Amino acid sequence: MKLKNSIDFCPLPLEHRSYAARGLKARGASADGMAGGAGAGGARSRALVWLMVWIALVAAFGWSTNGYLTQRLSSGSWVHVLVVAVNGAFIGVGLLYIHDRTQTHNPVQRRFPVVYWGRWLAVELGPLFRQYWFASDLEEKPFSRVTRNWVYATSKGKKNTIGFGSQVDFEAVGTCTVMPSMFGSADEARSYSRVIGNATGVENPVKVEHFVNISAMSFGSLSSRAVSALNKGAGMAGILHNTGEGGYSPYHQKGGSVIWQIGTGKFGCRDEDGNFSEDLFRQVAGGDKVAMIELKLMQGAKPGKGGILPASKISAEIAAIRNVPIGQDVISPARHAEFDDVEGLFDFLDLLRAASGKPVGVKLVVGHAEEIEAIAVKMAAEAGRGPDFITVDGGEGGTGAAPLVLASHAGVPMKQAVAVVDWAMRKHGVRDRVHLLASGQIATPIDVVVAMALGADGVNIARGFMLSLGCIQALECNSNRCPTGITTQDKRLERSLDVEAAAQRVANYVTTLEKEVCMLCQSCGYSSPDQFTADDIMVVTSPGHLDYLSELQQQSAWEAARERSHALAAGLSVGESKRLQMVEDA
Repeated sequence: MKLKNSIDFCPLPLEHRSYAARGLKARGASADGMAGGAGAGGARSRALVWLMVWIALVAAFGWSTNGYLTQRLSSGSWVHVLVVAVNGAFIGVGLLYIHDRTQTHNPVQRRFPVVYWGRWLAVELGPLFRQYWFASDLEEKPFSRVTRNWVYATSKGKKNTIGFGSQVDFEAVGTCTVMPSMFGSADEARSYSRVIGNATGVENPVKVEHFVNISAMSFGSLSSRAVSALNKGAGMAGILHNTGEGGYSPYHQKGGSVIWQIGTGKFGCRDEDGNFSEDLFRQVAGGDKVAMIELKLMQGAKPGKGGILPASKISAEIAAIRNVPIGQDVISPARHAEFDDVEGLFDFLDLLRAASGKPVGVKLVVGHAEEIEAIAVKMAAEAGRGPDFITVDGGEGGTGAAPLVLASHAGVPMKQAVAVVDWAMRKHGVRDRVHLLASGQIATPIDVVVAMALGADGVNIARGFMLSLGCIQALECNSNRCPTGITTQDKRLERSLDVEAAAQRVANYVTTLEKEVCMLCQSCGYSSPDQFTADDIMVVTSPGHLDYLSELQQQSAWEAARERSHALAAGLSVGESKRLQMVEDA
């Protein structure tokens, strides 16, 4: 019988094994993506104790044998040094053996003392070797090397064209192909323009002339220099920069206009008890560069989960920005305390809009379609109320730190989610009243086109902009050890990021991204990306077979909503409803 290789034989994929292996190790992380916690501190303390014991034993050996070795060898001889070093190594191995045999948290380490550390080194260095030596240009996740290299070249203003032909497998399931037109407008001028807020009669509506914005990333999750570079680059490019739920920091005030995001923690507008403060909200929302307000209901990487900001991570600066006390953990609830239904949500949106005089939207993750329909129904019944814009975050969205189970298995993916929201708004006749933004693993022109073809009016991009800053996809966002200084609060690491140079890369990236999206528009005979429809893109569903995008996500959204609606009306599950229908048809 032929044995399977180690990867095939293990019933768990590598990502899940790594998660399980590291789950109780010294990598505790806060909701803001910064590592810490008692586990990490305890491990470091124990390692320091063993190190001090080793140093003491080596020093004792050197001191006790100094006279003998001096008599036998000349003092300071390299042989003398070598003898002490070799014995130090033996002492170290001996201590390591004792440590491994006496520890109780890892049975493999206890069974194979000393040798275990060879495996540990292979596990730690494995991702690096796979990324640069073994993985192909198209198979890395979440972004392939082809995508990353395109972003790197684009952001640096270098040539981003390719030679000889594409590496994309045109027969691979999921490959998208835009349908070009032999005829169409010869005008290459971009005509994209939207006004957000007119439907609700807000005092200060916002005119947007770009369909790409920077998605929510908080100061705390990102370093001060990274946030500064993003905001400065947003100002240079004329796009909007979402603050993330961590508050409106000084680093969000480097020239770019922002969408101030308010999460369940109400950071920046909370009183001493953690409740929403309208007075503090007015102070921040009144800023000249605060263009819109976004109320975060959920995010794709961890829908339905609050966060914990450990006391050890709350500096005086973060405490001032977020209006939280120093010296105690800050816990963000999973849901907003101010409302628990659509009526309460609309009331709270009205309050925010009246207090700020600016457009107010929501960020959500799609679950059951009837929840989205409930928002659309109320908007249709009560003109002038509801969100001015909706950010649809796909389940594949990223974050600084999230539980594997939520990041990998919760929330409808972006394409299907956008189709569901667009369908619900159109069904109830309110699509023209709301600006729809899509987010979730978007980085390249084809990603933007697919999202807008499915109904989005624009996109929010997070990790694409991180790549433009210089992110190398080291997957260390939750460790506070980001080697590029982007997702860390370590000032030593942060110094590697130059704000001015990074801001220019951000501006270059968005400028070229929008230019190449318009290039695809021209290929289809359009002058603006909002002219794309889901029939302008075909998707490989099996080798040699393509289906229109409208047959997949849009049709699926409609069918799922209809089936769920019928099942609920009958008091059944969707499966039971289908079986009953099959029996009746028979």
